[in-house]
Amino acid sequence: MSDHNVSGQAYGFLAITVIRPGEEAPLRAYLDGLHARGERPFERVPGTHMARWLILTDFVDRPGYRQLNSDHLAGPLLVFSANLDGDLDRYLDGLGRALPNEAAQVWGRCAGCPDPLTVAGLTGYLKNNQVDCGFFYAAYGGATVEHVRAALSRRERLSAFATAHQGLDPTALHHAFIAEFGGGSDG
Repeated sequence: MSDHNVSGQAYGFLAITVIRPGEEAPLRAYLDGLHARGERPFERVPGTHMARWLILTDFVDRPGYRQLNSDHLAGPLLVFSANLDGDLDRYLDGLGRALPNEAAQVWGRCAGCPDPLTVAGLTGYLKNNQVDCGFFYAAYGGATVEHVRAALSRRERLSAFATAHQGLDPTALHHAFIAEFGGGSDG
């Protein structure tokens, strides 16, 4: 694939697979169940900024949308997209290791998926079904997931500090800030 899938150190991955006949409803029920239980399986996959599964059944023109014509699919498709840190092979390996049960439940319902589903088999299957993003932009393409989480943690800590110390005079606020965060820039 081209570097249209890269923005800074971030990689945009898109794979589209055909859902086997009769498997759309069970797949939808499985994905809906993950959502209903509040499960966030992609949080277990190292390097995931964002990932999602989507069942696509048709392209139809609807009033107010820019779709010019309806485009009817022969059958339902599973779209998997992810924004990830760095190397695709390492990410897909991590995906297979972190989500073996979910991967089997999801892609096991798709045509051509290896059975049994191994980490290497999943990596090969997804790469075989990869679609070039065409254009991928990551707002913070130079920041890894760890960098983003650290920044959010610092922001949360600073917000909590500001809320807790409202109304202090400047000297007391300065001392409280040093006590909380230290004098260095990495606190």
